[in-house]
Amino acid sequence: MKKRASFAGAIGAWLTSELHPAGATYSSPNSNFSSIKLNGVYGTLDYLSIGWFGVDMSNPSSPTLSTSNTYLAQQVADARAQNPDIIIFALLAYTSQITTNLQTIIADPTLLTTFATNVADFLGNNGLNGFDIDWEQPTSSLTQAQCGAWLNALGAAFGDTYYLAVSASSNQGPSSVDNLNADAVNAHVDVFNLQSYWVSDPSVFIAHGINADLLGFGAYFESEVTALNAYQQYAAGIQYKGQQYPYQSMISWRLDSSNWPFEQSQQLLLRQYMTGQPNMVAFDDGAVLNAQTTPTLIKSIVIRSGDVVDAIQCTNASSDGLYAVQLLQHGGDGGNGNNPIDLTNGLAAFSYVTGSWYGQQVIAQITINGISYPDAVTSSVSNPQTHQVTAPAGKTIIAFSGQTQYVNLAGGGFTWVLAQINPVFG
Repeated sequence: MKKRASFAGAIGAWLTSELHPAGATYSSPNSNFSSIKLNGVYGTLDYLSIGWFGVDMSNPSSPTLSTSNTYLAQQVADARAQNPDIIIFALLAYTSQITTNLQTIIADPTLLTTFATNVADFLGNNGLNGFDIDWEQPTSSLTQAQCGAWLNALGAAFGDTYYLAVSASSNQGPSSVDNLNADAVNAHVDVFNLQSYWVSDPSVFIAHGINADLLGFGAYFESEVTALNAYQQYAAGIQYKGQQYPYQSMISWRLDSSNWPFEQSQQLLLRQYMTGQPNMVAFDDGAVLNAQTTPTLIKSIVIRSGDVVDAIQCTNASSDGLYAVQLLQHGGDGGNGNNPIDLTNGLAAFSYVTGSWYGQQVIAQITINGISYPDAVTSSVSNPQTHQVTAPAGKTIIAFSGQTQYVNLAGGGFTWVLAQINPVFG
Protein backbone atom coordinates (compact mmCIF):
# COMPACT_ATOMS: atom_id res chain seq x y z
CA MET A 1 0.00 0.00 0.00
CA LYS A 2 1.46 3.34 -1.06
CA LYS A 3 2.22 6.09 1.44
CA ARG A 4 2.76 9.74 0.53
CA ALA A 5 5.01 9.93 3.59
CA SER A 6 7.49 7.69 1.73
CA PHE A 7 8.83 10.84 0.07
CA ALA A 8 9.60 12.76 3.27
CA GLY A 9 13.35 13.37 2.95
CA ALA A 10 13.57 10.94 0.02
CA ILE A 11 16.38 11.01 -2.54
CA GLY A 12 15.58 10.37 -6.19
CA ALA A 13 16.97 10.64 -9.69
CA TRP A 14 15.73 10.85 -13.24
CA LEU A 15 17.15 8.41 -15.77
CA THR A 16 16.59 7.98 -19.51
CA SER A 17 17.97 5.45 -21.97
CA GLU A 18 20.86 7.54 -23.30
CA LEU A 19 23.82 5.23 -23.76
CA HIS A 20 27.47 6.30 -23.48
CA PRO A 21 30.12 5.98 -24.80
CA ALA A 22 29.35 5.71 -28.50
CA GLY A 23 29.36 2.10 -29.64
CA ALA A 24 28.74 0.65 -26.18
CA THR A 25 25.83 -1.59 -25.29
CA TYR A 26 23.82 -1.48 -22.06
CA SER A 27 25.88 -4.29 -20.56
CA SER A 28 29.24 -3.11 -21.93
CA PRO A 29 31.56 -2.93 -18.92
CA ASN A 30 32.59 0.61 -19.90
CA SER A 31 29.03 1.92 -20.35
CA ASN A 32 27.29 4.50 -18.20
CA PHE A 33 24.68 1.92 -17.19
CA SER A 34 27.28 -0.61 -16.06
CA SER A 35 28.84 2.19 -14.00
CA ILE A 36 25.52 2.92 -12.26
CA LYS A 37 25.27 -0.76 -11.40
CA LEU A 38 28.87 -1.54 -10.48
CA ASN A 39 29.35 1.61 -8.40
CA GLY A 40 26.20 1.02 -6.37
CA VAL A 41 24.52 4.26 -7.45
CA TYR A 42 21.04 2.73 -7.48
CA GLY A 43 21.52 1.84 -3.84
CA THR A 44 21.66 5.53 -2.88
CA LEU A 45 18.14 6.16 -4.23
CA ASP A 46 14.73 6.01 -2.62
CA TYR A 47 12.94 6.64 -5.90
CA LEU A 48 13.79 6.61 -9.60
CA SER A 49 11.93 8.11 -12.54
CA ILE A 50 12.74 6.39 -15.85
CA GLY A 51 12.06 7.96 -19.28
CA TRP A 52 10.70 8.04 -21.77
CA PHE A 53 7.10 6.96 -22.20
CA GLY A 54 4.43 7.97 -24.68
CA VAL A 55 0.73 7.44 -25.34
CA ASP A 56 -0.12 4.45 -27.53
CA MET A 57 -3.23 5.16 -29.64
CA SER A 58 -2.90 2.13 -31.91
CA ASN A 59 -6.20 0.94 -30.45
CA PRO A 60 -8.22 4.20 -30.37
CA SER A 61 -10.79 2.76 -27.99
CA SER A 62 -8.20 1.54 -25.48
CA PRO A 63 -5.17 3.88 -25.31
CA THR A 64 -2.28 2.94 -23.05
CA LEU A 65 1.39 3.73 -22.41
CA SER A 66 4.27 2.78 -24.67
CA THR A 67 8.02 3.18 -24.47
CA SER A 68 11.00 3.10 -26.79
CA ASN A 69 13.31 2.42 -23.85
CA THR A 70 14.58 -1.07 -24.65
CA TYR A 71 16.57 -1.11 -21.39
CA LEU A 72 13.57 -0.68 -19.09
CA ALA A 73 13.45 -4.22 -17.70
CA GLN A 74 17.22 -4.20 -17.06
CA GLN A 75 17.10 -0.80 -15.36
CA VAL A 76 14.28 -1.94 -13.09
CA ALA A 77 16.07 -5.20 -12.25
CA ASP A 78 19.40 -3.46 -11.56
CA ALA A 79 17.74 -0.85 -9.33
CA ARG A 80 15.77 -3.40 -7.33
CA ALA A 81 18.84 -5.62 -6.88
CA GLN A 82 20.46 -2.74 -4.93
CA ASN A 83 17.31 -1.45 -3.22
CA PRO A 84 14.32 -3.83 -3.22
CA ASP A 85 12.10 -1.07 -1.81
CA ILE A 86 12.93 1.58 -4.41
CA ILE A 87 9.90 3.36 -5.91
CA ILE A 88 10.16 3.42 -9.70
CA PHE A 89 8.15 5.77 -11.94
CA ALA A 90 7.44 5.74 -15.67
CA LEU A 91 8.26 9.27 -16.88
CA LEU A 92 5.89 10.62 -19.56
CA ALA A 93 7.61 12.56 -22.33
CA TYR A 94 6.41 15.97 -23.49
CA THR A 95 5.73 16.13 -27.24
CA SER A 96 3.10 17.69 -29.46
CA GLN A 97 1.77 14.27 -30.41
CA ILE A 98 1.42 13.17 -26.80
CA THR A 99 -0.41 16.41 -26.00
CA THR A 100 -2.77 15.93 -28.94
CA ASN A 101 -3.45 12.35 -27.81
CA LEU A 102 -4.12 13.50 -24.25
CA GLN A 103 -6.56 16.16 -25.45
CA THR A 104 -8.46 13.51 -27.41
CA ILE A 105 -8.54 11.13 -24.44
CA ILE A 106 -9.52 13.72 -21.84
CA ALA A 107 -12.39 15.00 -24.00
CA ASP A 108 -14.14 11.60 -23.69
CA PRO A 109 -14.80 10.60 -20.03
CA THR A 110 -15.19 6.93 -20.93
CA LEU A 111 -11.96 6.92 -22.90
CA LEU A 112 -10.19 8.75 -20.07
CA THR A 113 -11.29 6.12 -17.55
CA THR A 114 -10.07 3.37 -19.88
CA PHE A 115 -6.73 5.12 -20.37
CA ALA A 116 -6.19 5.61 -16.63
CA THR A 117 -6.98 1.94 -15.99
CA ASN A 118 -4.61 0.90 -18.78
CA VAL A 119 -1.83 3.06 -17.33
CA ALA A 120 -2.24 1.29 -13.98
CA ASP A 121 -2.15 -2.09 -15.73
CA PHE A 122 0.96 -1.06 -17.69
CA LEU A 123 2.76 -0.12 -14.48
CA GLY A 124 1.89 -3.43 -12.87
CA ASN A 125 2.90 -5.45 -15.92
CA ASN A 126 6.31 -3.75 -16.06
CA GLY A 127 7.21 -3.87 -12.38
CA LEU A 128 6.77 -0.12 -11.89
CA ASN A 129 5.32 1.71 -8.90
CA GLY A 130 4.12 4.99 -10.35
CA PHE A 131 3.60 7.46 -13.17
CA ASP A 132 5.55 10.75 -13.45
CA ILE A 133 4.19 13.55 -15.67
CA ASP A 134 6.82 15.89 -17.12
CA TRP A 135 4.77 19.08 -16.90
CA GLU A 136 6.30 21.46 -19.42
CA GLN A 137 5.36 22.66 -22.88
CA PRO A 138 3.49 21.44 -24.79
CA THR A 139 1.90 19.22 -22.10
CA SER A 140 1.45 22.21 -19.79
CA SER A 141 -0.79 23.81 -22.44
CA LEU A 142 -3.58 21.51 -21.24
CA THR A 143 -6.21 23.64 -19.55
CA GLN A 144 -6.75 23.59 -15.81
CA ALA A 145 -9.97 21.66 -16.36
CA GLN A 146 -8.21 19.11 -18.57
CA CYS A 147 -5.40 18.74 -16.03
CA GLY A 148 -7.91 18.18 -13.26
CA ALA A 149 -9.90 15.59 -15.18
CA TRP A 150 -6.71 13.69 -16.07
CA LEU A 151 -5.26 13.66 -12.55
CA ASN A 152 -8.61 12.73 -11.02
CA ALA A 153 -8.94 9.78 -13.40
CA LEU A 154 -5.40 8.60 -12.67
CA GLY A 155 -5.95 8.97 -8.94
CA ALA A 156 -9.12 6.87 -9.10
CA ALA A 157 -7.40 4.16 -11.16
CA PHE A 158 -4.25 4.10 -9.02
CA GLY A 159 -6.01 3.93 -5.64
CA ASP A 160 -3.64 2.88 -2.86
CA THR A 161 -1.45 0.88 -5.25
CA TYR A 162 0.40 3.22 -7.60
CA TYR A 163 2.09 6.56 -6.99
CA LEU A 164 1.53 9.70 -9.05
CA ALA A 165 4.20 12.37 -9.54
CA VAL A 166 4.36 15.67 -11.40
CA SER A 167 7.73 17.10 -12.47
CA ALA A 168 7.18 20.76 -13.28
CA SER A 169 8.97 23.75 -14.74
CA SER A 170 7.83 27.37 -14.46
CA ASN A 171 10.03 29.05 -17.06
CA GLN A 172 7.72 28.57 -20.04
CA GLY A 173 5.18 31.27 -19.33
CA PRO A 174 2.28 31.53 -16.88
CA SER A 175 0.56 28.41 -18.24
CA SER A 176 3.23 26.20 -16.69
CA VAL A 177 1.77 27.10 -13.31
CA ASP A 178 -1.71 28.45 -14.03
CA ASN A 179 -2.89 25.40 -15.99
CA LEU A 180 -2.18 23.07 -13.10
CA ASN A 181 -5.31 22.06 -11.24
CA ALA A 182 -4.21 22.59 -7.64
CA ASP A 183 -7.15 20.71 -6.11
CA ALA A 184 -6.44 17.62 -8.22
CA VAL A 185 -2.69 17.85 -7.53
CA ASN A 186 -3.26 18.07 -3.77
CA ALA A 187 -5.73 15.18 -3.84
CA HIS A 188 -3.80 12.70 -5.95
CA VAL A 189 -0.12 13.62 -6.47
CA ASP A 190 2.33 12.03 -4.02
CA VAL A 191 5.41 14.05 -4.90
CA PHE A 192 5.72 17.23 -6.95
CA ASN A 193 9.27 17.40 -8.32
CA LEU A 194 10.30 20.95 -9.14
CA GLN A 195 12.68 21.19 -12.07
CA SER A 196 14.44 23.79 -9.97
CA TYR A 197 16.93 24.66 -12.72
CA TRP A 198 13.93 25.90 -14.75
CA VAL A 199 12.06 27.40 -11.77
CA SER A 200 13.02 30.98 -10.96
CA ASP A 201 10.68 31.22 -7.94
CA PRO A 202 9.29 28.01 -6.42
CA SER A 203 6.84 29.98 -4.29
CA VAL A 204 4.63 30.52 -7.37
CA PHE A 205 3.40 26.96 -6.97
CA ILE A 206 2.41 27.59 -3.35
CA ALA A 207 0.72 30.83 -4.39
CA HIS A 208 -1.21 28.83 -6.98
CA GLY A 209 -2.61 26.63 -4.21
CA ILE A 210 -0.40 23.55 -4.36
CA ASN A 211 0.41 22.15 -0.92
CA ALA A 212 3.93 23.12 0.08
CA ASP A 213 4.54 19.72 1.67
CA LEU A 214 4.38 18.08 -1.78
CA LEU A 215 7.22 20.10 -3.30
CA GLY A 216 10.60 18.50 -3.94
CA PHE A 217 13.83 20.16 -5.09
CA GLY A 218 15.28 19.14 -8.46
CA ALA A 219 19.07 19.34 -8.96
CA TYR A 220 20.76 19.64 -12.36
CA PHE A 221 23.89 17.51 -12.05
CA GLU A 222 24.19 17.39 -15.85
CA SER A 223 25.35 21.02 -15.77
CA GLU A 224 27.92 20.21 -13.06
CA VAL A 225 25.92 21.46 -10.08
CA THR A 226 27.59 19.69 -7.15
CA ALA A 227 25.82 17.61 -4.54
CA LEU A 228 26.83 20.15 -1.89
CA ASN A 229 25.43 23.09 -3.83
CA ALA A 230 22.20 21.19 -4.51
CA TYR A 231 21.85 20.33 -0.83
CA GLN A 232 22.42 23.93 0.22
CA GLN A 233 19.57 25.05 -2.06
CA TYR A 234 17.41 22.20 -0.77
CA ALA A 235 18.13 23.15 2.86
CA ALA A 236 17.25 26.80 2.19
CA GLY A 237 13.68 25.74 1.44
CA ILE A 238 11.04 27.96 -0.16
CA GLN A 239 10.33 31.49 1.02
CA TYR A 240 6.74 32.64 0.70
CA LYS A 241 5.06 35.55 2.46
CA GLY A 242 7.71 35.74 5.15
CA GLN A 243 7.63 32.03 5.94
CA GLN A 244 10.08 29.26 5.08
CA TYR A 245 8.69 26.00 3.74
CA PRO A 246 10.97 22.92 3.63
CA TYR A 247 11.29 20.83 0.52
CA GLN A 248 9.82 17.36 0.81
CA SER A 249 12.41 15.53 -1.29
CA MET A 250 15.42 15.86 -3.60
CA ILE A 251 15.68 14.50 -7.14
CA SER A 252 18.54 14.92 -9.62
CA TRP A 253 18.61 15.23 -13.40
CA ARG A 254 20.20 12.79 -14.31
CA LEU A 255 22.51 9.74 -14.17
CA ASP A 256 23.16 8.96 -17.84
CA SER A 257 24.08 12.06 -19.87
CA SER A 258 27.44 12.51 -21.57
CA ASN A 259 28.53 13.96 -18.21
CA TRP A 260 27.57 10.75 -16.38
CA PRO A 261 30.85 10.21 -14.42
CA PHE A 262 30.25 13.53 -12.66
CA GLU A 263 26.51 12.97 -12.21
CA GLN A 264 26.97 9.55 -10.67
CA SER A 265 29.83 10.62 -8.39
CA GLN A 266 27.70 13.48 -7.04
CA GLN A 267 24.74 11.15 -6.49
CA LEU A 268 26.96 8.97 -4.30
CA LEU A 269 27.74 11.95 -2.04
CA LEU A 270 24.21 13.32 -1.79
CA ARG A 271 22.90 10.95 0.88
CA GLN A 272 25.40 12.22 3.48
CA TYR A 273 24.18 15.79 3.04
CA MET A 274 20.54 14.72 3.13
CA THR A 275 20.61 12.20 5.97
CA GLY A 276 23.95 12.48 7.77
CA GLN A 277 24.94 8.99 6.67
CA PRO A 278 27.25 7.53 5.63
CA ASN A 279 30.29 9.46 6.81
CA MET A 280 32.42 7.37 4.47
CA VAL A 281 31.82 6.14 0.93
CA ALA A 282 33.85 3.14 -0.16
CA PHE A 283 34.94 2.79 -3.79
CA ASP A 284 36.62 0.10 -5.84
CA ASP A 285 37.37 0.86 -9.47
CA GLY A 286 38.68 -2.67 -9.75
CA ALA A 287 35.06 -3.85 -9.78
CA VAL A 288 34.54 -1.89 -13.00
CA LEU A 289 37.85 -2.75 -14.59
CA ASN A 290 37.72 -6.45 -13.74
CA ALA A 291 34.50 -6.60 -15.78
CA GLN A 292 36.39 -5.52 -18.88
CA THR A 293 36.92 -8.07 -21.62
CA THR A 294 40.25 -6.47 -22.55
CA PRO A 295 42.83 -5.64 -19.86
CA THR A 296 43.16 -1.92 -19.22
CA LEU A 297 45.90 0.53 -18.27
CA ILE A 298 45.47 3.85 -16.52
CA LYS A 299 45.55 6.44 -19.28
CA SER A 300 45.25 9.57 -17.16
CA ILE A 301 44.61 10.68 -13.57
CA VAL A 302 43.05 13.90 -12.32
CA ILE A 303 43.65 14.82 -8.68
CA ARG A 304 41.86 17.59 -6.80
CA SER A 305 43.82 19.01 -3.88
CA GLY A 306 43.82 21.95 -1.50
CA ASP A 307 45.17 21.47 2.01
CA VAL A 308 44.82 17.72 1.44
CA VAL A 309 43.72 15.43 -1.38
CA ASP A 310 40.08 16.13 -2.15
CA ALA A 311 39.47 13.64 -4.94
CA ILE A 312 40.94 11.31 -7.52
CA GLN A 313 39.55 10.23 -10.89
CA CYS A 314 41.02 7.97 -13.56
CA THR A 315 40.44 7.23 -17.21
CA ASN A 316 41.62 3.84 -18.40
CA ALA A 317 42.33 2.63 -21.92
CA SER A 318 42.06 -0.88 -23.28
CA SER A 319 45.41 -2.39 -24.17
CA ASP A 320 44.41 -2.45 -27.84
CA GLY A 321 43.43 1.22 -27.70
CA LEU A 322 39.92 0.58 -28.99
CA TYR A 323 37.99 2.08 -26.08
CA ALA A 324 38.34 4.09 -22.90
CA VAL A 325 36.74 3.51 -19.52
CA GLN A 326 35.72 6.64 -17.62
CA LEU A 327 35.74 6.08 -13.88
CA LEU A 328 33.94 8.14 -11.28
CA GLN A 329 35.47 10.97 -9.29
CA HIS A 330 36.06 9.78 -5.73
CA GLY A 331 35.94 12.57 -3.18
CA GLY A 332 34.58 16.09 -3.18
CA ASP A 333 34.96 19.22 -5.28
CA GLY A 334 37.14 21.22 -2.91
CA GLY A 335 40.65 22.33 -3.80
CA ASN A 336 41.82 22.63 -7.39
CA GLY A 337 41.92 20.05 -10.16
CA ASN A 338 45.26 19.46 -11.83
CA ASN A 339 45.67 18.98 -15.54
CA PRO A 340 45.31 15.27 -16.35
CA ILE A 341 48.43 13.26 -15.56
CA ASP A 342 49.04 11.42 -18.83
CA LEU A 343 50.44 7.90 -18.41
CA THR A 344 51.66 6.49 -21.71
CA ASN A 345 52.64 3.12 -20.25
CA GLY A 346 50.31 2.96 -17.28
CA LEU A 347 51.33 3.32 -13.66
CA ALA A 348 53.96 1.16 -11.92
CA ALA A 349 54.37 3.03 -8.61
CA PHE A 350 53.15 5.95 -6.52
CA SER A 351 53.47 7.21 -2.97
CA TYR A 352 51.10 8.92 -0.60
CA VAL A 353 51.03 10.52 2.84
CA THR A 354 48.37 9.88 5.47
CA GLY A 355 47.69 11.97 8.55
CA SER A 356 45.07 13.46 10.83
CA TRP A 357 43.21 16.56 9.61
CA TYR A 358 40.39 18.10 11.65
CA GLY A 359 40.28 14.91 13.66
CA GLN A 360 39.91 12.59 10.65
CA GLN A 361 42.44 10.28 9.02
CA VAL A 362 42.93 11.49 5.43
CA ILE A 363 45.22 11.30 2.43
CA ALA A 364 47.34 14.42 2.84
CA GLN A 365 49.35 14.09 -0.38
CA ILE A 366 49.80 11.84 -3.44
CA THR A 367 52.97 11.73 -5.54
CA ILE A 368 52.86 10.38 -9.12
CA ASN A 369 55.75 10.54 -11.59
CA GLY A 370 57.70 12.72 -9.18
CA ILE A 371 55.00 15.40 -8.85
CA SER A 372 53.11 15.82 -5.58
CA TYR A 373 49.49 16.92 -5.06
CA PRO A 374 49.37 19.16 -3.07
CA ASP A 375 52.99 20.16 -3.50
CA ALA A 376 53.61 20.09 0.27
CA VAL A 377 51.99 18.48 3.30
CA THR A 378 50.15 21.22 5.15
CA SER A 379 51.12 21.97 8.74
CA SER A 380 47.49 21.36 9.76
CA VAL A 381 48.03 17.62 9.15
CA SER A 382 49.39 15.89 12.23
CA ASN A 383 51.37 12.65 12.42
CA PRO A 384 52.10 12.40 8.67
CA GLN A 385 53.14 8.94 7.46
CA THR A 386 54.57 8.20 4.00
CA HIS A 387 53.58 5.03 2.12
CA GLN A 388 55.21 3.67 -1.04
CA VAL A 389 53.34 1.42 -3.49
CA THR A 390 55.07 -0.56 -6.26
CA ALA A 391 53.43 -3.04 -8.60
CA PRO A 392 54.74 -6.62 -8.44
CA ALA A 393 56.84 -7.89 -11.32
CA GLY A 394 54.71 -8.34 -14.44
CA LYS A 395 51.86 -6.23 -13.05
CA THR A 396 50.79 -2.60 -13.22
CA ILE A 397 48.51 -0.45 -11.09
CA ILE A 398 45.32 -0.36 -13.13
CA ALA A 399 43.01 1.36 -10.63
CA PHE A 400 42.40 2.39 -7.05
CA SER A 401 40.10 1.38 -4.25
CA GLY A 402 39.58 3.08 -0.91
CA GLN A 403 37.25 5.44 0.92
CA THR A 404 36.20 9.04 0.87
CA GLN A 405 35.57 10.83 4.17
CA TYR A 406 33.14 13.55 5.22
CA VAL A 407 35.04 16.09 7.33
CA ASN A 408 33.62 18.86 9.52
CA LEU A 409 35.87 21.89 9.28
CA ALA A 410 36.54 24.67 11.76
CA GLY A 411 33.89 27.36 11.71
CA GLY A 412 31.07 25.03 10.70
CA GLY A 413 32.18 24.16 7.18
CA PHE A 414 32.48 20.65 5.78
CA THR A 415 33.96 18.85 2.80
CA TRP A 416 34.60 15.44 1.27
CA VAL A 417 38.21 14.28 0.97
CA LEU A 418 40.10 11.10 0.16
CA ALA A 419 40.57 9.04 3.34
CA GLN A 420 42.06 5.79 2.10
CA ILE A 421 43.67 4.67 -1.14
CA ASN A 422 44.81 1.22 -2.22
CA PRO A 423 46.21 -0.01 -5.53
CA VAL A 424 44.39 -2.44 -7.79
CA PHE A 425 46.93 -4.53 -9.70
CA GLY A 426 46.38 -6.04 -13.12
